[in-house]
Amino acid sequence: MAINKVQPPRNLNPRGVGDISSPNALTPSPAAESLGNARIGYDNLLISTTTSAANAMLMPNTWERYRPSSGSKTIRFQLATQSSIDFIGIAATNAGTHDGGTPINIGYASSVGGSVISLGSIEPDENNSAVMRLFSAVNAAEVIITFNSAPVGSGLELGVIYAGKSLEMPHGIYGGHAPIVLNGKTKYQSTRSDSGNFLGRTITSQGIETSYKWRHLDPDWYREYFQPFAKSARKLPFFINWRPDVYQESAFGHTTGDMSPMNMTGGSRLIEVSFNMLGHQDVIS
Repeated sequence: MAINKVQPPRNLNPRGVGDISSPNALTPSPAAESLGNARIGYDNLLISTTTSAANAMLMPNTWERYRPSSGSKTIRFQLATQSSIDFIGIAATNAGTHDGGTPINIGYASSVGGSVISLGSIEPDENNSAVMRLFSAVNAAEVIITFNSAPVGSGLELGVIYAGKSLEMPHGIYGGHAPIVLNGKTKYQSTRSDSGNFLGRTITSQGIETSYKWRHLDPDWYREYFQPFAKSARKLPFFINWRPDVYQESAFGHTTGDMSPMNMTGGSRLIEVSFNMLGHQDVIS
């Protein structure tokens, strides 16, 4: 599925715009719209909801939760004004394990209170990982989640929802990357007897962690498109999917420090940048 994105600066000359068949093309500017390139969702356009208890989902922290009562539900979230969006992200939820797995139906309306246009469903995995759903851009005034076809049972928790226009990186991530959902960041407290016998272990904190790195970034593209993300990430968490054409392995989390771009060698002015990310994942009891 082609994914719309912000257009590159007019002084750049990208190749193959609209072609998603060549994800390995390496160019310094935003080249083909490719599901092989990482997507970052950081600029949340949702500002309010008509369901007061669901205001917790508009907070970018992962400990406040919306806990709906059982039954059919429709929760509508409003944007400040009708805007183009191409992703919806949901994190800090137990939907992957609640009642054996609870699909979250998502959609949008082009006007506040308008009819719901379906975008399918989100199904978190058994680790209750974050989900970032990408789709062709639509003009939305509201984002809606529903539990009408599969009424929700009591005990469901929903922590964070984002919707907006994702940042598409100009080229893919290749060898050497550690997928974040496979890399736990766990702290343990182990107990041993005086004679050295293992007596047990307690997990005191749990999450996921990895690093991301891109090279050969066009300097004008970096300043116009990536730098706003770098500034936002100083304070706010974000969604990321490193390879949406192959794996639905999304994460929601925050950086561990400032991003420090560097000019690459030679006279090209191309930029490389990397950052470390700690992601949220609920502890499975």
